Amino acid sequence: MGKEPFKGITESDDTFFLESYKGHKLEVRPPRRRGGTAQKRGISNEHVAVIVTADRNAELGLTVAGLGRVRKVDIERAIGQRVSKETILCSDGHVSYKGFAIDNCIEHHPIRVDLKQFVKGKIYHIQHVNSIDSRLKKWIDYQFSGVSSKYLQNYLNWFEARERLKNSKEFLKEFTNRSLEDIMALERYRQINQSFEKLVKLPRKIKL
Repeated sequence: MGKEPFKGITESDDTFFLESYKGHKLEVRPPRRRGGTAQKRGISNEHVAVIVTADRNAELGLTVAGLGRVRKVDIERAIGQRVSKETILCSDGHVSYKGFAIDNCIEHHPIRVDLKQFVKGKIYHIQHVNSIDSRLKKWIDYQFSGVSSKYLQNYLNWFEARERLKNSKEFLKEFTNRSLEDIMALERYRQINQSFEKLVKLPRKIKL
């Protein structure tokens, strides 16, 4: 599906999934049971970060960023090619988004939720992407009981397609036709292991 530029007010936020090697043999720790928790408190390299971005014209992007806290380079990789001077970025107060906005010379409105600030100027907020985050997590957790981290980007693509086509009167037909148009799908599938290892730079010996 086409990746159009983000125009006008554009919300971006990060959400996190506990790393999962569902279906793969681990040599470094016992397998987690469903609903397990990380060994470390807070956000750590046991979490996979996902950057969710949407503008008010329904343009959408979901990208696996890597392990742990999101960095400026992760945001650049996820949406750097899709912003322009017409983009007005709304995000939380994380310094990485501020640096990204400065580097790309775009207007930026940080929302300080930690200070109980939820809306600025009556129009700047991140409520839309927070809603998308919530629907995404419910879909992943309850529909599939979680997914392996190396396949997470594929599920994000699936979810994005569902969001784009949710108002279609012939959803199944249009979803199928668009899937069949992707002639590079098989090649990308064959590269999943290599792409994931490169993305997260796995520090541990894990058999994928």
